[in-house]
Amino acid sequence: MMQRQLQLLLLLASLSLVPQPHAAAAFTPLTPEEQVVKDTLTALVRQEDEAILSGDDRRLAAVFLPGAPSRDAREEAKERQSFLRAWVDARGLQVTSVAVSLRTPHITFRTPDRVQVFAVVSEAYTYRHNDDNVVHRFGLGVRHDYFLVREGGRWYIRADYFTDPLDQDTRIPQPATPDVGAAAIGSTEAKALDASGQGAAAYADRYCGAAPGCGNHGLYNSHYNNYNGDGGDCTNFISQALRAGGLRESGSWSYDRRRGEGSRAWSNAEGLRDYLDGSGRAEIFARGPFVDVTRPSQRFPQGAAHALEVGDLITYIERGKAVHTGMVVAFDDRGVALVDTHTSDRFHVPWDLGWDRTTRYLFWHVHYPQPKPPAAPAARSS
Repeated sequence: MMQRQLQLLLLLASLSLVPQPHAAAAFTPLTPEEQVVKDTLTALVRQEDEAILSGDDRRLAAVFLPGAPSRDAREEAKERQSFLRAWVDARGLQVTSVAVSLRTPHITFRTPDRVQVFAVVSEAYTYRHNDDNVVHRFGLGVRHDYFLVREGGRWYIRADYFTDPLDQDTRIPQPATPDVGAAAIGSTEAKALDASGQGAAAYADRYCGAAPGCGNHGLYNSHYNNYNGDGGDCTNFISQALRAGGLRESGSWSYDRRRGEGSRAWSNAEGLRDYLDGSGRAEIFARGPFVDVTRPSQRFPQGAAHALEVGDLITYIERGKAVHTGMVVAFDDRGVALVDTHTSDRFHVPWDLGWDRTTRYLFWHVHYPQPKPPAAPAARSS
């Protein structure tokens, strides 16, 4: 797995997928042959995602080239299917549909029947809680390096290298199970919203990238570097949103616009954690595995996860190391916190989707500047 992810990161770097400041997005029209490949790949990915949702192993297997060369990609798809099924069962949810679209900035024909495709896959999911019919939506955007093969007149996926948004930790791909009788991640009570983090959340929604629901035509903010080919862009994105929410840059938490580079605290998950902890600009109000941050307590009668506010942060810890940061941007009708992230791109995704029973969480309340009240109208002179 690590070798395949490294290959994808090297590909990202080689493609120079780093937006230049103030540069307008330019898309080269596909040739007819490239359009056929894109349409074929879209159909294969749609079949893969629909088979994962429905649990149709036979239809899922038909996406991949029979035999050993594609075994890894096929097995990873089955792991995603297993994880998603276990996660929705543990959370009392039903994921009801998925819609797929692709951008294909790089298509290389090795032979007429062997094609390498770098694709940005956008997936729009709908879900609901088992005991109501309120429909919720979230989006995922994932960068893939596909190898397609045509045999016997049919196209197959032979290999698929990417960072899996439904299985962030591949060692133990099983979601945590809540305590019996605990509030899990939701509640039947409506969630009151704190206005102080709305500016940060609005920025996150606009620039969260390729996930359906994100603004800016699915693109990152071109005024900042894109670290997807250099360790991941999650914390760089979060720092941008914090700044948009009113936090001023400091000596150790800053972005050098001339060099196009953020400080360690700006662009690294552990660096941001250390900076927030030491600066007093945010405070950790809960920490621990899933069962601890969702269990009702005297301080949090509905669990600490229900105390998250818009603009708050979640740090994800694996093997004692901060590996990811997400921002709370909204809640579903049960008060479940929904996050936006980069790498992979996420729009309004339930906060624990993709993280397993070994994950530890830090819940941060960010001290944004309070919005100024509107000025009183000037008195008219008679």
